Amino acid sequence: MKKILSKNIIKCPIVLIGMMGVGKTSVGKLLAEKLLLPFYDSDDVIENKLGLGIKEIFKKNGEGYFRKKEVELFETLIEKKPSIIASGGGSFINKKIHENIKEKCISIWLKASAQTLIKRLKNSESRPLLDVNDPRGVILSLLSEREGIYSKADIIIDVDGLNETLVVQNILQYLESYLIINENEKI
Repeated sequence: MKKILSKNIIKCPIVLIGMMGVGKTSVGKLLAEKLLLPFYDSDDVIENKLGLGIKEIFKKNGEGYFRKKEVELFETLIEKKPSIIASGGGSFINKKIHENIKEKCISIWLKASAQTLIKRLKNSESRPLLDVNDPRGVILSLLSEREGIYSKADIIIDVDGLNETLVVQNILQYLESYLIINENEKI
């Protein structure tokens, strides 16, 4: 690994954003391993803190309660520097979380086509937003309403047709360029 990507060069959290099923957790774990940084999955942290799965949280307390817990989590999680954070699919959509990430982190959108997401999520039983009669329609609707916000990420990585290893390689290349460009802007 090149020196630019040593853990001493990365000064802030790197937050992976994107739709559910895009691979934020699996890519995040691998990226954290490559960069020797701690890894946090925001959904897992919330589940562990509340002692309930996401589906149970939604069912028992509603989506609004979950989103409130997400805001609270991100206010503390992004202060742990540097790290890799896999965010929930709706996190970056929340204005407060979005502003905190843009101000204090490097955001990376793992972008997937509707076809890729539908294929990956077709048998998902742990996603409360897809626990409906038309999960395909929900995926298309969420993707349509979220893409404009996701596109504000610092780095965009297209994951269609790539395995986690190739996605991480792409992230490392883009991240290196991003860090060099931002470092040169400070000079």
